[in-house]
Amino acid sequence: MPSPKTSDVDTVYQRIWEAIVAHKLLPGTRLKEEELCETFGISRGFVRKVLLQLSHHKLVNLVPNSGAFVAEPSPAEAREIFQARRLIEAELVRELAGKCTEQDKRLLEQHVAREHEAFEGGQLSLRIRLSGEFHLLIGQLANKPVLTSFLHEIISRSSLIVALYQGASPRKGKQRIYSPCSEHTGLLEAIAARDVQKAVDLMAEHLNEIEAQLQLEPPKEEALDLKAIFSEL
Repeated sequence: MPSPKTSDVDTVYQRIWEAIVAHKLLPGTRLKEEELCETFGISRGFVRKVLLQLSHHKLVNLVPNSGAFVAEPSPAEAREIFQARRLIEAELVRELAGKCTEQDKRLLEQHVAREHEAFEGGQLSLRIRLSGEFHLLIGQLANKPVLTSFLHEIISRSSLIVALYQGASPRKGKQRIYSPCSEHTGLLEAIAARDVQKAVDLMAEHLNEIEAQLQLEPPKEEALDLKAIFSEL
């Protein structure tokens, strides 16, 4: 088998990244080397290079004598990730809103339209992936490659966190369907209007809402009535 090129490493890494962001690879999933070799037509040594890169970016855990597993972020890490996102994305959206061009606006509009199509078509995995890419697009249009590179890594970790911890809304006490499409539309409008403060505020609210959907606190233990339990058996 020919030696793979660096560009091939990036391609396989990106494919796995996209699967994680789209929630097709859930936290704890084992990534078998043999299956990855067959799937991508690459050597075992090459697969290990990709897995090592994913591990370096905290997307995969490499367990000796057990294999590679999609990472399972802790609640503490989840909170820190969203704290980092608020800091980074506030700067990115501030930068873009201060200089948004008609071309920038068109690209954002096209992306949000794709999100709405995916939502209306019930394409959950595509919608989730597009949602993350909307935030990366803001960074790209803001022309902040270093911050966008950081964001690329933590968005994939955010996706793992959402897949692991998303549950009941703390405000409503029951599961509710949350779609970022409308919030992205509001962000788009604020950015296009060059309303910097509104765009920054909306981004903070948007990220706070996503985090609010997560069940990061362990369930409270309820006192058990053993007599009642066993009387029913």
